[in-house]
Amino acid sequence: MLAPTEIDSDLALELNGEGITPSVFKESVNTFVGLLHELTSSVCGESPPVAWQMQVRADSNRIGASASGGTDRSRVPANRELAARCLQPRIEDGTADYMACPAAAREYVRKLAKLRGEPETRVRLWVGSRPHEIDVSLAKSLQAAPRKRVGLPGTVEGRLSGLHDRGEIYIELREYIRDRPIKCFIKGDLVDKCKNLWRRRVTVRGIVHYDSKGTPTKVDARDVEPLPRGDELPSHMDVLGILRKYK
Repeated sequence: MLAPTEIDSDLALELNGEGITPSVFKESVNTFVGLLHELTSSVCGESPPVAWQMQVRADSNRIGASASGGTDRSRVPANRELAARCLQPRIEDGTADYMACPAAAREYVRKLAKLRGEPETRVRLWVGSRPHEIDVSLAKSLQAAPRKRVGLPGTVEGRLSGLHDRGEIYIELREYIRDRPIKCFIKGDLVDKCKNLWRRRVTVRGIVHYDSKGTPTKVDARDVEPLPRGDELPSHMDVLGILRKYK
């Protein structure tokens, strides 16, 4: 087993036991790299991502990941903090910690935990000099953790296919790509406005609620605006020559 003094990387995966076959080792490394990618994407967003350098020392059972020399190390602590949150055994619904950890990152943690099912296998993820045991109980706890729906300002587009009054008034918006309905709850003057937009293509603005996979599930609508009809869009003759100078 490794000691804290032997850790010289930002994040590290430690594997021990007779169950570490070549296939288990390969799967472990791929899962670890996937976890790094999800952490970095969540922390950095549109900013330049942290570039990780992987290293396995001779006679070592550790796969270390350190930020490369040319990367912005100011975002590394946030990556480490997020990794520690994703390793928490149980996160209460609605807390900031749960919201901060992306579902995809937790899925990689669960994959690492499943490796513990191999005979005589031990898996630990080091965040700096702090080890975190990854075992079956952690996988079960993460699986049981509630999937909080997130509400963020945004828009959805689709065809207004229904107006319902069942306790709360809502319109049913059917997305184009997924061909699935989304409930959009409306109030006040939006009711009459939506009556005149039935079967039209519309944009709904408001607080969009998503599930753990990032799919919109409902909208608390603040505004509903129609999109142009097909016959209102410019034809190819109308736009012919507009981009001629860019050829």
